Amino acid sequence: MIKPDAIDIVVPSFRLTEALLLNIIRLEKPAGFEVNTYIVADNPAAVIPEKLKELHQAGEIHLLVNEVNLGFSGTRNKGIRAGHAKWVLLLDDDIVPQPDLLKAYAAAIARNNNALGFAGVTYFPEAINAATRALEINGSVHHFKLALYYPEITWAPTTNMMINREKLDPALFDINLKAGGEDVDFFVRHWLQFNEKYQSVPNAVVTHPWHDNGAVQTRRMFRYGIAANQLAHKEPEKRYTYRDFTNTPETLLLLLVFFPAALFTGTLKIWLCLIVAVPLAEYLTNWLKAISVGKTGSPAVAFQLMWVKNCWEAGYLYDAIMGGRPGGFAKRIDMGFAKENPSSFRTNRWKIVKTLLLVILVVVAVCTVSNASF
Repeated sequence: MIKPDAIDIVVPSFRLTEALLLNIIRLEKPAGFEVNTYIVADNPAAVIPEKLKELHQAGEIHLLVNEVNLGFSGTRNKGIRAGHAKWVLLLDDDIVPQPDLLKAYAAAIARNNNALGFAGVTYFPEAINAATRALEINGSVHHFKLALYYPEITWAPTTNMMINREKLDPALFDINLKAGGEDVDFFVRHWLQFNEKYQSVPNAVVTHPWHDNGAVQTRRMFRYGIAANQLAHKEPEKRYTYRDFTNTPETLLLLLVFFPAALFTGTLKIWLCLIVAVPLAEYLTNWLKAISVGKTGSPAVAFQLMWVKNCWEAGYLYDAIMGGRPGGFAKRIDMGFAKENPSSFRTNRWKIVKTLLLVILVVVAVCTVSNASF
């Protein structure tokens, strides 16, 4: 039986960092609500901190340990199914919540007791190096703060989201999405199924640290690219896909495919010009973006901006080829889910800038090579 005036906090955790989890466990409790906290350890070999054991034995928290590693989706599903509260707050295990987080959500519930769910705000610290500054400029952390800018949203990361148990697809999170994207899929499915969006709660705030202390996120961005291509071939997300001009990794792949043709047709010099010009145009475009958007002319930031973008695109391309989804080549997914069947070959100022730079670089290179031949 669903408990109407109750909140279940579900926290999947591999690390089981005691200090961070205690911040969540000790959140201020809103009046009139029963609050239960479910810590789900997705690490069978984890050493359980003594304090967590004590709280579990005292009945203050529910500590569940997976017998095998279930991943993000399976672990969240286990935590959700363990509780009975109408409202389920999904948090990451490495966030630091504001003490009044639950009270902010309780106030939102009082305003709309039949909502599909609520979206809080997740802040990141100030950028600490070129890699983290690039993530800000790239927009990688923007979707964590969508609740600041829109009264309702279609999806946000599960770092700080509340869902309504009375409006849950029994399938919950898709356990087949192992590379990521399970949060996008979960919230988009529910938005479309119930024809409701998630209500923003700007004062429900948590802070998330930079991953790996601000280190370059090569593997993470590559994995996110894989996840995006998987979503692009899955219902209902594939309704929001479209064809586009090839990006840098795709263009370089095409050039490699046509290398034998260039070798045997006497156009190797042009091929060499292109193979150099394509990544150079990409870098210069990102440098201009760093200046325009990030207000910095740092070459290091520009490189990291290019790296983040191309790692994501390379992951997308990798899954298209190795994942048996070749239709993902030059196919994009609108992660804003603005409308079904979006128009193909859309342009923006950065695509235009990159194309112009590429044309200029190729013309200069070809002319230089031609003059050197005489």
